[in-house]
This record gives sequence, C-alpha cells and structure tokens, in this order.
Amino acid sequence: MTFTFDRQAAVVATRAACLDAWSLLVPVVCAGCGSPDRGLCDPCRARLCAPGGPGSDAGVRWSCPGGIPGLAARRYDALVGAVLLAYKEDARVGLVRPLAAALEPAFRLAMVEAARASDGVAPEIATIPARRRAARERGFHPVERIVRRLGARPRRPLRWAREPADQRDFGRAERFANLEGALVARETLADRRFLLVEDVVTTGATVAEAVRAVHAAGGVVAGVVALARVDG
Repeated sequence: MTFTFDRQAAVVATRAACLDAWSLLVPVVCAGCGSPDRGLCDPCRARLCAPGGPGSDAGVRWSCPGGIPGLAARRYDALVGAVLLAYKEDARVGLVRPLAAALEPAFRLAMVEAARASDGVAPEIATIPARRRAARERGFHPVERIVRRLGARPRRPLRWAREPADQRDFGRAERFANLEGALVARETLADRRFLLVEDVVTTGATVAEAVRAVHAAGGVVAGVVALARVDG
C-alpha cells in the first residue's frame, strides 16, 4: 500500500488543531455573530468576503473629489462594523486575515486600474494617518496592518497638522468643515502618484481632505480603495 503526503492539507489540519486547543484555553467568540468560535466563524467569514455585500455581486464604486475613482470591496453593514470594532478597539489583531481577504479583490483591481491610467506605472500605496489619540491607545495602525497582510508596503505621505474633533455625532457638512486643512504632507510629493487605502468610507470627508493634502503638495491621487462604503 502506498501513502502520499499532502503537505498543504497537513499544515491546514495542524493549524486547525492548534486553534481548537487554544480556544479551550482562551475562549473567544465570533466577532461577527458572537457564537463560540476562534475569532470569526466560517459563515461570517464567507459573508465578509462576499464581493459587494448583501444583494450585490460586485464592488461598490463612487466618485471622489475631482472625479477620482473610488472602489469599495463591499457595502458597510452590521457584520463589517462588528468585525472592525473587534479588530480596532479590542485589539483582536488575528482578524487582520479575514479583513485582508475581504479587501483583496478590490485592492488588486484598484491597483490595476490606477496603473492603467498612469501608462502602466503602479502607484504607491498610501494610508491616511491614524488620529494621534487612537494611535497611542491602539499601538498599531489598523489599515497599514491590513495592507501589509496583502503583501504591499504602505507609505505615510501625510500627517495631522492639527487634531480634529471626534466626528461620530457630526452631520455631513460638519464633518467636512471639521477636517478642512487638518492634513498636510510630510514633504513635497511632486511627480508621485498614490492609491489611498481606507477601511470604511462614510461621508468621504476624510478621503476628501487626504486628496486635498496630497494635491497641495504636488502629488496625485490615482484612486481610493476601501473595505466598505456606507450607503448614501
């Protein structure tokens, strides 16, 4: 009798066994639905990675300031909100894997489209800097970690010139006014092209301010890609 060894299957099985054992020592619940699991149950993982989100089989497109193309992997919903909250605020950094997997198709497509619009020259990947207080409290940059998980190297061309007020209770106009002039470039960005990466785009105020700051420093934003976009 001949036995064949499937290395990939063995690695997957070993990892699953280790995660099962770890979950007994440190019980966790699914960040999506709250059921006992290792972090994100299979049904929630499948829903998170479904292109476009509920009722859609494609990414979500919109136009950013100046006609810059925006592409989100999916529409924002309760599942995305719950997983991002656990990842960013509860420091459940293991969720970076499914979050990166959910973003990847839109990220790869946005890279191709940005390069096509620039005669084949790939743009630099840029993230919007985390607010100072959030950066201190979390100890990591959530979006940068997702980008690195995708095998890309994120740049930090911008910094906060001032700390804007918390925007959670602001309306659309208030958000834009609160962020106006808050970001500046770290150096001249002349002749540099960027693909901006965000986790969630709500009103688009933060993206608009980042685009303004890049352009003010002589750079170009070739596109914006996000994990999710809020409808409306």
